[in-house]
Amino acid sequence: MTRHRDESVSFTEVFELPTRVNLRTAAEALGLSPATAYRRARQGEFPCRLRKEGRVYVVRLVDLMRGLGIQDVRVHDDDIEAGARFASGNDEEQAPARDSRRRRRGR
Repeated sequence: MTRHRDESVSFTEVFELPTRVNLRTAAEALGLSPATAYRRARQGEFPCRLRKEGRVYVVRLVDLMRGLGIQDVRVHDDDIEAGARFASGNDEEQAPARDSRRRRRGR
């Protein structure tokens, strides 16, 4: 997937997350037992939107994230690259800031 520098992708696309999950996966993420999740689904009281496809309950990932209070924000290519540099310890822009904080604290 080739993108221009000014383009962005969603958080879920960056990490290649599935677009939907089954009820057990959603229940685990929400801290519910499978039995409680299925009972709430049947009663229409599940904490996020879901739909039934045949005999299976399906939760869209964006609805699950919303239920967990997680935004599916847009991420820019430059932010991804900067995050990768930071995670690898090669973030040269951050190094002076860390050194100056140490000096201020007397380290």
